[in-house]
Amino acid sequence: MTITNNTVDEFKVDPAYLQSLLRRIVSSKCLQLLSWSCSLLGKNKGESSVYRVSCTILDNDVEQNYALIIKILKPDYLRNHVDHYYYWKREALVYHSGILSQLPLSIRAPLCHAVEEHPDESLWIWLEDIAIEAIQCDWSFAHMCKISYLLGKYNGVYITGTHLPNESFLCRSWIRSWVEVCAAYAKPIEEQKNIWNSCLEDFNANSSMWGLYHINRNRVNSLLETIELLPRVFAHQDVHWDNIFIEQVNGIDTLLAIDWQFASISGVGEELGRMFGYALIKNKIPVNKVEEYKEELFQNYLQGLRDQGWDGNSKLVRFGFIASASLRFIMVMDKLISNLEEDDRKNQKEKSRHLLLVAQALLELAEESWKLRSELR
Repeated sequence: MTITNNTVDEFKVDPAYLQSLLRRIVSSKCLQLLSWSCSLLGKNKGESSVYRVSCTILDNDVEQNYALIIKILKPDYLRNHVDHYYYWKREALVYHSGILSQLPLSIRAPLCHAVEEHPDESLWIWLEDIAIEAIQCDWSFAHMCKISYLLGKYNGVYITGTHLPNESFLCRSWIRSWVEVCAAYAKPIEEQKNIWNSCLEDFNANSSMWGLYHINRNRVNSLLETIELLPRVFAHQDVHWDNIFIEQVNGIDTLLAIDWQFASISGVGEELGRMFGYALIKNKIPVNKVEEYKEELFQNYLQGLRDQGWDGNSKLVRFGFIASASLRFIMVMDKLISNLEEDDRKNQKEKSRHLLLVAQALLELAEESWKLRSELR
């Protein structure tokens, strides 16, 4: 039997291994691999790449098509510690451990068929191929409310009695690690202030914004310490339109989640805060509707927790949500300041208008989280 293939760039699949894997997946010892082709999905990123492997197989004299997904994780020794929010091996370890097969009914992950370590130290995760195109949709306000509710049901399972995963590769201080990395990459405070003063002299309405930023930078560790005292849940921590989808299972809405590299044991509300902050930056949440989105998404998340049987203090949830969303101000302010410096040279200050408004909104959330923190003590 002649086997043909069409690979992408230098990406190579071992046909013997592929045939063996397919035989195990479809439970057929006589299956033969006739041909396969690989296509890159999305961008070939520095840290990982994803391919669809489309196969033609012969099983019991019947020719069929079958597809698999390979996610390749590339070694990165700057992210080689389990406490790093983006530990490079984590997703492979999460899939290999089997903990994703024990998720509550409100969420599922793609089936994992195998995890391989290659001579170049890369890790290959062989996954179920999911027709994401059929369930992908725009993140409308109503859709985000549904996502928030289902996240509440998912997180709520763990604060109503279900044991948390205890694997050592799960990050237990995700938001702290993320904040530390953002702060490490940011310009020094004095350099930021000099750029701010020189580039924002025409923005009189924002003259007090630097003071608010400086105050909240000094509060960051206290916020993190309080977040770390919140009731703990098993979290995905990367909820956005390319990673989380709604599908129907027996007529009931459930979540389908891919990309588990940020899997963590986190505080209740953090999952929602991470989603909110990212959506705000990417303009999925209009800046002029922050209050409306904030309240509705929070209420939907809280309702998910309640429907799962949790009757705890809602202020704990609100603090986790608002504080984790607000801490994104560290990254946004640094990006804004860098952009302002570049825009000033090009005389294009309007280019940074969106980031300026987002930074203002995040700093207001930081003020709210500080007030909430005082009410919890």
